[in-house]
Amino acid sequence: KSQEIKIPFPSKQAHVMIGQPGIERGNPDYYALYLGNHVLGGGGFTSRLVKEVRVKRGYAYSVYSYFLLMQEPGPLMIGLQTRGTQTEDAVKVTRETLKNFMKAGPNDEEITASKRNITGGFPIRIASNGDIVEYLGLIGFYHLPLDYLDAFTGHIEAVNKQQIIDAYAKHVDPDKMITVIVGGEDA
Repeated sequence: KSQEIKIPFPSKQAHVMIGQPGIERGNPDYYALYLGNHVLGGGGFTSRLVKEVRVKRGYAYSVYSYFLLMQEPGPLMIGLQTRGTQTEDAVKVTRETLKNFMKAGPNDEEITASKRNITGGFPIRIASNGDIVEYLGLIGFYHLPLDYLDAFTGHIEAVNKQQIIDAYAKHVDPDKMITVIVGGEDA
């Protein structure tokens, strides 16, 4: 079941992290989760979390989500900072946004925009020799296919809405997530 841990710290702002174990690098659902996360909280100002938590309600300047991929399942993390007096509401909206996303999935417009952003920006992420060496290190360390860089955008383009919904249902359980709140009104 979910758990909330509050850590006192002398701060008017609360720093919130919500998370659970995610997936390991090389998991077949990686591309669906990657694209879905871009819509949920990894796509900056266009993400659902930013729209719901920041734009509509003004609870946080920044709210984000990511999967940290490692050899073993790394975490799925959702993070934000908010005024201590609105921490409870900000956490509630964040959790509701995740649950609604998992239930309905992204809409076609969100999928198209995220695919365009990810695939359009991919060449920039491998533009320098240092970037390429870093990716080659990842490929070797995690035993990824040798065509990982060549195939990445094609894998993203191939993901559909149902794959995102299924991958989130398989790997994410909002009712088992841990919430850690540091600082804020209860500090």
